[in-house]
Amino acid sequence: MIDAALSLTAQRLNGHLAGRFEAAEDLVVLAPLTDPEGKPSDITRNRLALFVTNIAEDPMPRRSQAQRVSVVGRATQSPPLHLDIYAMLAAAHDPNIYSEGLKMLSAALMFFQTYPVMTPQNTPDMPRDMQQLSFEISNLRPEEMGQMWGNLGGRYVPSVMFKIRTITLTTGAIKSISPTINAPSTSANTANKRELG
Repeated sequence: MIDAALSLTAQRLNGHLAGRFEAAEDLVVLAPLTDPEGKPSDITRNRLALFVTNIAEDPMPRRSQAQRVSVVGRATQSPPLHLDIYAMLAAAHDPNIYSEGLKMLSAALMFFQTYPVMTPQNTPDMPRDMQQLSFEISNLRPEEMGQMWGNLGGRYVPSVMFKIRTITLTTGAIKSISPTINAPSTSANTANKRELG
């Protein structure tokens, strides 16, 4: 579900930016800025890179469910896991076209200002098991930003981090099955009464 949410986000952003910049290829890629060796990734060069920086549980839906389990027939299932995804959108452009990266990043922000929430109504290609995605900018203090980029192993590039709510994971696995207790039949009760009488 995480991959589907971010792929959908990148797809919608590409549709928005393609019309604005008359681009024949994708301007947004779902990929980290660096490869496994820590070198700049070729796939993100001169594009906007969308990648995950953190995954956290969203406690609000869990509180409303009060940790209860759902009951389907006589079987109980664990409640779904609600997640917030922190994702970075970064302009990985060469120095000679630095301003182009800023233009793309600005246009992407306009998209999220226009569509802060994706629903099946305004996003027809949203997967059926996804009800809603909302996007809000997650502000970091300068020292937090510096630490994060240090952990990412790369130099800072113009970027904005979003908190994407809420992605729901559910396995549908059966947690337990309650036994069914059948009441004695009426004919059996009548027969017992005759024997006792």
